[in-house]
Amino acid sequence: MAVTEEIQPLERKIIRQVEYYFGDFNLPKDTYLQSQVKENEGGWVNMETMFKFKRLADLSTDAKVIIAALKKSDSGLLEVSDEGEEQKLRRNPAQALPENNEETKKLNDAKTAYAKGYNKESTTMDELLEYYAEHEPAVVNIQMRNYFLKEDRSKHFKGSVFLVFRTEEACKAFIEAESKEYKGVQLIRKFKKDYFAEKSAEYEAKKKKKKKGGEKGEEKGEEKAVEKAEEEKEVNRMPKGAVIKMTGLGGEVTREDIKEKLSTDFEVNIDRETGDIAFITYQKGEPEAKIRFKVENYGKTLMEKLEKAEKIVIKEQEVTASLLEGEEEEQFLADSLRDLRNNRSKNKNHKRKGGFQDGHGKRFKRN
Repeated sequence: MAVTEEIQPLERKIIRQVEYYFGDFNLPKDTYLQSQVKENEGGWVNMETMFKFKRLADLSTDAKVIIAALKKSDSGLLEVSDEGEEQKLRRNPAQALPENNEETKKLNDAKTAYAKGYNKESTTMDELLEYYAEHEPAVVNIQMRNYFLKEDRSKHFKGSVFLVFRTEEACKAFIEAESKEYKGVQLIRKFKKDYFAEKSAEYEAKKKKKKKGGEKGEEKGEEKAVEKAEEEKEVNRMPKGAVIKMTGLGGEVTREDIKEKLSTDFEVNIDRETGDIAFITYQKGEPEAKIRFKVENYGKTLMEKLEKAEKIVIKEQEVTASLLEGEEEEQFLADSLRDLRNNRSKNKNHKRKGGFQDGHGKRFKRN
């Protein structure tokens, strides 16, 4: 995000947020926004649609304010129009959108920096967004790195982040700068790919050392920390925007009833092998179910259909659906990965019947 000198703090936040939505990092994965772009002539998206994005709506729901702010950006990413009664915007057609594939992932990784040195207790995402919008306008996405305590399932900030830059050159300049600080603290900086390469090397080295005679308690603690880093890496690879929560269930509703409703009314493919659903966490009689889908942002697209329904009724139970996002999504994905690992390990020793358990001790089956 590049802006003119007259930019105000709120306008800076608006520019950063909207350019994130339409940027190379988010748009290739955002099936909902892509569908809106494709449905409208010229790729224009109206402000009514944009206000469905919570973080933008939290900044302002005044279309004129949004458009006025975006006009002050000179990044060239967006085009805006306020001709006539409708205000709208689109990604600049001159900037081709990369495909959501492995090559794009590698390109994004090359533009991503690891930075460490943030206060573990007081740092917030809003503060980071505001700070980097002003001091590092080439940053297009920020991911706070967290870990979860198994005892109380609470999330805690590690004191490090991943910063995705608009270009590899901007990322390199940040990493190779003589100094970079945040609130007076010097940051440790390196490329994301280098960080994971180092952690993988440490992990392999500790595995070899353990085979030669084991390690002391402190070293085992370090190994667990590395394993957690590897686990977090795997969680980050799991599809995001792909978990729907249904509440208001209970009674005689079964997993099959939920699947049938999704198939009949909302065109979800429920075939066991080729279908859209990865698994459903639910037991008959419980008030809540979580459905994880196989494809990134599938849940966002499905929510659009669910929200259009006057009401959702499954076996006389009126159900409310919502998309898991933010901390709740991260926690669920971490639990899911952990449970999948545990069950793989158990299945090596004996066969189990009746499905397996999720992170809350509930039994569920793969779809």
